Order: sequence, then C-alpha cells, then structure tokens
Amino acid sequence: MGAFSRQKFFQELAHGCLLPTAQQGLEQVWQLLVICLLCRLLWMLGLPSFVKHLGTVAGGFYTLYLFFELHMIWVVLLSLLCYLFLFLCRHSTIRGTFLSITVLIYLLLGELHMMDTTNWHKMRGEDMAVSKPLNIEFPRSMVEVVTSWNLPMSRFLNTYVFKSALKFGTFSAIMVTYTASALLHGLSFHLGAVLISLGFITYIEHVLRKRLAAIFNACVLSKKCQPNCTHRNKKGLWVYVINIAFSALAILHLTYLGSVFNSSVDYMEEDEDDITHHTIQKWSELSWTSHWVTFGCWILYRLLL
Repeated sequence: MGAFSRQKFFQELAHGCLLPTAQQGLEQVWQLLVICLLCRLLWMLGLPSFVKHLGTVAGGFYTLYLFFELHMIWVVLLSLLCYLFLFLCRHSTIRGTFLSITVLIYLLLGELHMMDTTNWHKMRGEDMAVSKPLNIEFPRSMVEVVTSWNLPMSRFLNTYVFKSALKFGTFSAIMVTYTASALLHGLSFHLGAVLISLGFITYIEHVLRKRLAAIFNACVLSKKCQPNCTHRNKKGLWVYVINIAFSALAILHLTYLGSVFNSSVDYMEEDEDDITHHTIQKWSELSWTSHWVTFGCWILYRLLL
C-alpha cells in the first residue's frame, strides 16, 4: 500500500474505472441508441402513420432480441395476453383488475420455473429498478447520489430507520441511518468512514442549500423541485450556476470518498489495521479535501443563519 502521487491516482482512476466503464456501457447500448435515432428520423419524415408504427414495432422487436434473444417470446406473449384481456374487457369497469390479475399470474408462473431460472431473473430484472445511474454519474447533489445508489436499501433505511429516528432531530436521524447502513454493509473501517462522512456531507449540503433556496427564493434545493413549487426563481442563469457548482462538488466528494476503494486490495484477506492505515493514508494524500470543503460549507451555512 505504498504512497503514490495525485497524477498516478488520476491515471489509475481513468484507466481502471472511467475508460472501462464508458467502453462497456457503449458496447451495451450503442445499437439501442442507433435504433432510437432511426426511429426519431423515421417520425420526422412525411410518411403514412402505419409505416411509422410498423417501423417502431420492428425496432422494438429487434431491441428485445438484442437483449433477450429467443427468450423475447415471453415478453411478446405477456404483451399479447395483456392486449387480449384489455380487448375482451373493453366494456367492463374493472378491466384494470383483470389486467393486474393476468400479469400477477404470469409472474407467478415465471417464479415457479415456467422457464429456466437464470433467464427468468434476467428478464424480470429489466422491470426492477435497483439504481439510477444518471443520478450517480451526473449528480445534482450528494443527497441524490445516496438515494439513487441502491434504491431498495435506500427505501428500507428511509422507512424503518430514518423516519423512526426523526423524533431525535434531523441530524441525529441521518447519523443513525448511516450507522445502520454501515452495519448492514458489514462493519469495516473504510466502509464506516465513508458512510459516516457521507452523513455529514449530505446533512450539511441539505441545510445549506435549503438556506440558499430560502434566501434567493430559488430552486437550488438538494432534490429537484416539483414543477408547481412556490419558488420565484426557477430557471435563471445564476440558478443553473449554483446547481452546477453543487453538482461539481458532489463529483469531487464521490472521487474523494471512492479513492479508498482500491481495486488491487483484497478487503476479504487484508488485515483491518492495514485497511485503516490505507484509508487514512489515501485521504491524507488528498489533503482531506472533501472534509475541509464540507467544513467550509458548514461555516457558510452558519454565517447565513
């Protein structure tokens, strides 16, 4: 775990994370993006509507085949069943109930091994959102990152930990939630340090942006405002500048916190003292940047009170 320069760190970040992620992502979706572009161009042409619909149907079938190959027949079958029930119950006031029962029976048959387990879970997973990658790669705030990273875990912690601890105050509830998350993820120094740091970062960011939103009457909260919010300033240039600044700050925090997770280190075999030393050493090399920035945000928040 020898020390290495910032330049080497950013080179490792680029070659070990950013470039492989971009390459693998492009390999997965480039054909889908091409199909979307072709469909868009098709609808811009002055063709009869049935030609446009046939073109998009063909594109949809090809996309299904691209991801599921011959198992796409199960998705097509479900679509046909839903269409059939909606057609047969078109004059009924409870057609929604019949449709729900149809889909439920289909899902139960799939769970009971109507097809092999591996392919079924692959297909079912397409309908189960467990993360929001865009909110992580292009974050509005650190609050958005932590709630989008693992949606099922986030909902569980919010429902059963955060809301239960709110009676002790917002800050206490946040710290209890992150402590519970650290325990659920397996108590380890580097995980605990990252999660507790996230607790302070997200709380201070939340209260600071809430204060700025109140002062400027603008949509600069940690979470995106609803279209009917009462803020007077919604789309001004300086509003975008503030939000972009906090987005850049969130990317800085993510890079800083993620630096302790070294791909060359086997955390299952490494001694806990070595992991602790690695975490402290890594953040020391980065001059504790994220922690100092968070402290500065807290000072700014106190000055604005």
